[in-house]
Amino acid sequence: MSIFIGQLIGFAVILFCLWKWVLPPLRKAMSARQETVRAQLEESRLAKQKLTDASAAGERARAEAAREGSRIRDEARGDADSIREDLRAQTEREVARIGEHGRGQVELNRSNLIRGLRSDLGIEAVGVAAQVVRGHLEAPAARSASVDRTLDELERMAASVDGPAVTASDRVGNHSMRAASRDSVRALSAGFDQRVSGLDDAALARLGSELADVVGVLNAQPVLRKHLAEQTDNTDAKRALVSRLFGGKISDTAVVFLQDAAASKWSVAGDFTTAVERQSRVAVLLRAERADRLDDTEDELFRAGRLLVAEPRLTGMLSDTRVPVADRLRLLEAVFGGKVNEYTDQLLRQTVRLLRHRRADGAVASIADLAAARRGESVAVIQTATELTTAQKARATDLLARIYQRRVSIQTEVDPQLLGGLRITVGDEVIDGDIASRLAKAEGQLPR
Repeated sequence: MSIFIGQLIGFAVILFCLWKWVLPPLRKAMSARQETVRAQLEESRLAKQKLTDASAAGERARAEAAREGSRIRDEARGDADSIREDLRAQTEREVARIGEHGRGQVELNRSNLIRGLRSDLGIEAVGVAAQVVRGHLEAPAARSASVDRTLDELERMAASVDGPAVTASDRVGNHSMRAASRDSVRALSAGFDQRVSGLDDAALARLGSELADVVGVLNAQPVLRKHLAEQTDNTDAKRALVSRLFGGKISDTAVVFLQDAAASKWSVAGDFTTAVERQSRVAVLLRAERADRLDDTEDELFRAGRLLVAEPRLTGMLSDTRVPVADRLRLLEAVFGGKVNEYTDQLLRQTVRLLRHRRADGAVASIADLAAARRGESVAVIQTATELTTAQKARATDLLARIYQRRVSIQTEVDPQLLGGLRITVGDEVIDGDIASRLAKAEGQLPR
């Protein structure tokens, strides 16, 4: 009994120890384990819920993707149809444009081809005609007949001219001037002729040289030239200035002429210098006229001018104002020295010395015109393929006098390249009545 009680007490002690020290940790561990299981179950439930939600979202996404894909396919089909329509319309327009351009290009090529054929045919026809004409004009009689035909045309031109006669000297040297300068030149020329009528040859020679020297001063002093040529109501002051500048250095006749020139009205300052230079040449021509050498002087000036035209290198050397005057005068002497009279020589030397903006050939030609004007004539240069007969020269002189309403002296040149007819130059006017010019004109009028 005591053993049983002892064992029971031992068992109770053991139970107490278990309840006191073993059971609480065990309960705590079991609670923790249960809490862990519950947490895992909750997580599992949440994961399962998330999986369910994800599956539903996936289904919704797939449905939405299907709907979006269907919409995109529908839009793509609509866009494709629209693009096909646009491309079709654009293609039709481009085809129409290309077709129109092609038709235009074909028409342009056709027009160019026709134009080219016409041009080639015209050139060939003109070439054949030129050969026929050249063959025909090889005979002297045919060339002479072509001259007569040109004179017949001048006859018709002369018949249509109606108007008052014009003095030749009024036109020479001032045709490029304006009205005020032209009137001044005419007035100075008339006064000059009156003043020098009583001068002897030595005084006239001195006057011409003095006026040429004054021109040289005016060329070198543009400010002085401008001041003397400017328009003003106080002409007495300008006369006094001329007297102070040139009085005692040149003759009284030259001073008075310069005073009259300074008191005149000029369109531009250069016309003042041109007028003084013109009268210096007139003084030399007047001396030649008194010595009965004016005809010879005019002829020599004309031939000198034609030589300068035929020799452009010589003209260029004489006209180059960068070369010292002395060197150019030596060259002039080498070419014309001993071959012209003293009046022509003086005029040529004066021309080279006073050149400004003109070439020597043009300046010499203008002096030849001035020499003809002193005789009340104009010079007509007639170029022809054959020598003119006396009757043809007389007829040409008469017709040109009727056309220009003044006396005309003619200078003839033979140029076989003209083929036939006449080419007439009077001052700045040219009458192309030669066969070569007409053939060239016919070729120039062909379609290109």
